Amino acid sequence: MKIRFSLLALICVVQLTFAQFNYRNHTVVSGDDVYSIAKEYETTPEAIYELNPMAIDGIQPGTILLIPHVVKAPNKFVEGVVFKKHKTKSKETLYSIARKYNVELDNIKMYNDFLYDEPLRKGDILKIPFASKSVVKKIGSEKPKDTLKNKPLTKVYTLQPKDTKYGIARRFGITIPELEKLNPNLGEDFPIGYQLLLPYEEEFSESSINTDTQSEEFHYYEVLPKETLYSLSKRYGVSIDSLGVLNPNIKEGLKSGMILKLPNIKGASVMDLTKITNNFSVKKIALMLPFNANAVDFDDDEKVQEHISKSKVVRLTLDFYSGALMAVKEAKSHGISVDLEVLDTEKSEFKVASLIEENNLTTYDAVIGPLYKKNVEVASKKLTESGTPIFSPISSKVEAHYNNLYQTLPPNIALQEKMLSFVKKDTLDKKIVIIADEASKDIKNKLIAIYPKAKVIIPTKNSFVSEEDIIEVFGEEPSEDKHWVFLETKSLGLISNVIPFLNARAETHNITLFTSNKTGAYDSESIQNKHLTKLNFHYVSVIDESESGRKKLFEKKYFLNYKAKPSKYAIRGYDLTKDLILRLALVQEEKSIQDYPYLTEYIENKFYYKKNEKGGFENHSCYILKYTEGLFIKLVE
Repeated sequence: MKIRFSLLALICVVQLTFAQFNYRNHTVVSGDDVYSIAKEYETTPEAIYELNPMAIDGIQPGTILLIPHVVKAPNKFVEGVVFKKHKTKSKETLYSIARKYNVELDNIKMYNDFLYDEPLRKGDILKIPFASKSVVKKIGSEKPKDTLKNKPLTKVYTLQPKDTKYGIARRFGITIPELEKLNPNLGEDFPIGYQLLLPYEEEFSESSINTDTQSEEFHYYEVLPKETLYSLSKRYGVSIDSLGVLNPNIKEGLKSGMILKLPNIKGASVMDLTKITNNFSVKKIALMLPFNANAVDFDDDEKVQEHISKSKVVRLTLDFYSGALMAVKEAKSHGISVDLEVLDTEKSEFKVASLIEENNLTTYDAVIGPLYKKNVEVASKKLTESGTPIFSPISSKVEAHYNNLYQTLPPNIALQEKMLSFVKKDTLDKKIVIIADEASKDIKNKLIAIYPKAKVIIPTKNSFVSEEDIIEVFGEEPSEDKHWVFLETKSLGLISNVIPFLNARAETHNITLFTSNKTGAYDSESIQNKHLTKLNFHYVSVIDESESGRKKLFEKKYFLNYKAKPSKYAIRGYDLTKDLILRLALVQEEKSIQDYPYLTEYIENKFYYKKNEKGGFENHSCYILKYTEGLFIKLVE
């Protein structure tokens, strides 16, 4: 069943503050459109869409839009950017035009604003930016001139949380006076969302190759004589396909002296996929979730509200759906259109199978869902032959043993690996204490392998540890030694038993508490957060539970759409859907998502898929968090 209904009545209104952002409001009047509003405020349509995703579907009189304080890229760029006109021919795409002129696709969009909202059509006249010959000569050094000729000399950069004048100047290889000269209206404040003019990052200048001025995601490398794509892929641990995505010009052959863009993969660096998307065909995605719409009469508003309020699954489903819709709308601002088919599984395995047949999902690019373990397995099996990827969105119990199944929640083994990797980094002397019940013997043995001298406390069969057991390990006298305690259990009884004892010892001992399995038991009323804070509690989490700048900005965008604060399921719906769309926008002919194994990160979730022994794929990325003063949660890694 295809379903479309409003989410506005589903969530309570939460008042959010916009005080820390330098925004203004604009009330839409008759005759307004996004382009005229952007012109009025000297901003860009893209910046307005970024803050007001619903505007992509059109604006109506009375709508209130958030307008950022934006520096608009001038018509004449700093020092000598010239343009060539290009009339679009039949079957040409933005990607093919960008390749033809060796120009970044985003730069073509920057000078042709209509491309942010409209598809490319035959007969469109485009402005293609080039650096003038005098500028090429000035910058040229000893690098091949043809690599520089198509680069604009400035670009627009949107300020992110924690950006500073010094940090921006250092990152882009300019001085603070040069930064201020380009942005004369820039004061001492650095509000998030403000847009700066910056020199375009000249990939082939000596300053960009210097490691001090490179981005965190990429570095640049000059090809040596006799080097091959195979040798480079082996040396830098990146697939030949990925090299091709980052450097489209190598499809014509690798030559000595070429400057290649390579990902920094030291411990798998986070990749911003918006910088390398190049497949702008419409993406067909099916969203299979248990709305259970068959159980309610949509002509009766009271019945609808009752249906929603009584079912936790329906509320979770609607939250996830609301986030997914935001990701689809946002994709349009990146030039990616999505045909999203929303299907109600009704929690039925039979319904899942029939929906696949009725909607011919074998022709789709990907499927998000279903929600339940058995339903996911039915869908994966039905779509194995076609290879249509299935992304299990929430269940952590699904075993990814079909080669088209992607388990998006990290398995327990990934959480354990994250914790073990983290604690191995600290080489200081410390005393290790392991408290683990029988159900957690796997992680206990791994810890003992790392710390063979660790003291192990084995709880009783009733999940009990006595105070005498704790005293025996720590001693009666105060100690300045560094004690690391690993508490591995799902038992609320054991957790509530051990933590008060450890908290009492924290007055006289330096204790840090760890766990690789923070279950809901830690959120029980019987566990006091102030005790966890005192114990400097570290844990592994599937999501980033800290308060980040990107999360606050997302909450504002979500509030504009739904007049409510997003739940973790709404954020997950957004993160997962956005990641999938961007991964699909990398896929070229005869390739699949698995050919682009990048680590990505969004509002609360990271994604890094690894193939398991059974043939499917599992997300192996997660976070280390800790409790800090004031009962705050801080991101550690």
